[in-house]
Amino acid sequence: MWLLTALLLWVPVGGQMADPTKAVITLQPPWVNVFLKETVTFRCEGPRLPGNSSTQWWVNGTAIRTLTPSYRIAAASFSDTGEYRCQTGLSMASDPVQLEIHKDWVLLQVSSRVVTEGKPLSLRCHGWNNKQLSNMLFYQNDTILKFSPWDSEFTILRTNLSHNGIYRCSSKIKQTYTSAGVSITIKELFPAPVLKASSSSPLLEGDLVNLSCETKLLSQSPEVQLYFSFYVGNKTLMNRTTSSEYQLLTAKREDSGLYWCEAITDDGNILRHSPELKLQVLGLQSPTHMWFHVLFSLATGIIFLVNTIFCVIIHKELQRKKKWNLEIPMDSGQGKKAWKPTPCGI
Repeated sequence: MWLLTALLLWVPVGGQMADPTKAVITLQPPWVNVFLKETVTFRCEGPRLPGNSSTQWWVNGTAIRTLTPSYRIAAASFSDTGEYRCQTGLSMASDPVQLEIHKDWVLLQVSSRVVTEGKPLSLRCHGWNNKQLSNMLFYQNDTILKFSPWDSEFTILRTNLSHNGIYRCSSKIKQTYTSAGVSITIKELFPAPVLKASSSSPLLEGDLVNLSCETKLLSQSPEVQLYFSFYVGNKTLMNRTTSSEYQLLTAKREDSGLYWCEAITDDGNILRHSPELKLQVLGLQSPTHMWFHVLFSLATGIIFLVNTIFCVIIHKELQRKKKWNLEIPMDSGQGKKAWKPTPCGI
């Protein structure tokens, strides 16, 4: 049944592949790492067939018999460590959630090990058997992020790329314990845009030029809207629209310059600039100026041709006279005249 559902979700619609929503796994409590014997509940969220709440679950790639929207582990054991996925009747399979089971005095719990830029990251310094903790310190790459005498949780509301790193916490029970490090990866929501022009530089006056600010959102963030702005130097050409394109309808020489664009999320928290693109617009020559160059080139060609013809005629005449001189008898008392080069170099 699940194979048939997956195939139906990829049937072409209107000549294009359907793009169904992925299922999403949520956890209660919301941590992907827990202590031995603690309870964990997975819940699968996604579109379903009417009147049908059945859900397919996979653990480490193997389908399990549980078909309910929730999957509960009452007392976690080390064998429960692994990768969990789910799929509802009208969704694609979810991204995997990696569950880890630990036994230690102190554990830094995290809501996710991989977080999309701009999303929150929750941390909790947790004691074995729910022991009361005090004087908690949260670290990122051995730098203190927060100290709290009693609050065991810490949330970074909007993550950015600087939040990549190894996190840990320390706390006092009877003595001070430090948790193992947890690696957190922040995924870029979208790369820096690249500004492209429909025509290569240099351009001619009067050309139509399309500028496109090209970037791409992660597929996991369809709800995010990007806005685009276009600039030349410090001058704003178009400010914060949903269109990623800008047109120079009739390029002019004064349009030459360094162009760039920026993309920003609708909440304004993530902004990226493109590298600069140099555009040069060349002016068109006037008809009079163009005709002058044509006539000048034609006149130069005619002069060169006439000069060449005269040089050939002179050369032939000199050759004829030289031959006549050589035929005069030696006893005529006239010596041979010295030959001199002509102006043509012959």
